[in-house]
This record gives sequence, structure tokens and C-alpha cells, in this order.
Amino acid sequence: MRRRGRRNRMSKKAGALVVGAVLLVAVIAAAAVWLFPILTVKSFEVVGNDHVTAEDVEQASGVPKGANLARLDAREAAQGVAEIPWVESATVSRAFPSTVHIEIVEHEAVAFVRDGDSTVLVDNHGKEFVEAEAPPEAVEVTGHTDSGSPEMQAAVDAVAALPAPIREKVSALEVKDRYSLTFRTKDDKTIFWGASEDNKNKAIAFEDVLKLEGESWNISNPSLVTRR
Repeated sequence: MRRRGRRNRMSKKAGALVVGAVLLVAVIAAAAVWLFPILTVKSFEVVGNDHVTAEDVEQASGVPKGANLARLDAREAAQGVAEIPWVESATVSRAFPSTVHIEIVEHEAVAFVRDGDSTVLVDNHGKEFVEAEAPPEAVEVTGHTDSGSPEMQAAVDAVAALPAPIREKVSALEVKDRYSLTFRTKDDKTIFWGASEDNKNKAIAFEDVLKLEGESWNISNPSLVTRR
């Protein structure tokens, strides 16, 4: 019995030594990965970019190839990428053994305003974010167009309610105030939207009147569309 007890104690000690050795090796390995460039950045994976190049995103991240991937400051890299005008938000993560994964969300250009000879794009939050050529689905907004104002927010809410193919048929949206929005189409129709409310149903009414004869329409009450 004494010999059996002694063997059990020795077996437990041996097991503890093995566990301790494994933990020590793991700590040393982790320290080596952290302190020395064992796992280095060799490539970037950029997703979500339509209007900015992957090269611009990589450069804005501030992460050079050959850097220690384990010591990557993902938050700082994401902040650098988010400074690109087209980028609304960015997320940076490690993809071991050697890749930096960058996922971006770009601003949605739903409208634009003229500023002298410049075209300034406006996103779906009513914020001006970059001077660039307007995409076909972006609608020009005229009148009260201060960036971030209630009037601009009302305008972009109305524009965003329209499907992109329908927005391409619009030449401009005139904003007198947030309760008086008037669309003008490329085929010379004038469509009074009114306030930016019940936008889903107004968008349906908008598509309907595009198919009808008549140059002036009032869809401020989408249940009772009238010619003006």
C-alpha cells in the first residue's frame, strides 16, 4: 500500500511537471511571437471598397509590409483608413499567419450639391463628404442645402426612398424648406413631394406618375395623387 501511494504521488508530480513545462513553452512561444517578427505582414485583404482603391486603403492603414502582425494596432489602423473621404467606417483585424484584413463601409452618395465649379457629394445622413463626380443615381439638391441641416436631411431621406434606377430619371430636387420638396425629372415632370414623411408610399406614387401623362403632380398625400 505504501509503495502504491508513493507511486501515485510521483505520478502526480510528474504530471504537474509536464503541465508546467507545456505552459512554459507556450509562454516563451507567445513572447517570441510578440517580441520578434516571426509572423510578419505579407499581404492585405480589403473588402467593401467600390470608390477607393485597395492600395489607398493599405497606405491609409499605416501598416507596412514586414511589420509584426502580432503587434498590429487594429484600432489605430482603422482610424487611419476612416480618414479617407469615401470611407464611413473601417474595421481592421489579423488573419494569421500573414494577412491584414480590412473591411470598409463607404458613404452612400444619394445626392450632390454644386459649389461653384465643384460637385460635392452628400450621403444618406445629409453630410457632405467629398468633392467628386456624381454617380448616376445621385440627385442634385438645390435651395436650402446646408450640410447636416434638417432641410438637407429631409431631402436625402426623400431621395433615398427612391430606387436607384428611378433616381437616375431625376434631374434635381428643390428644397424650399423641410416641408416643401419638389422633384424635377429629366422628361420635364414636376412632382411635389411635400414633407419628408410617408416616404415609402410616396416613392410608390412617384413611380406611378412617371408613367402618366401630365407635367405637374402632387404626391404629398400618396393616397390621393393629383395633377397640379
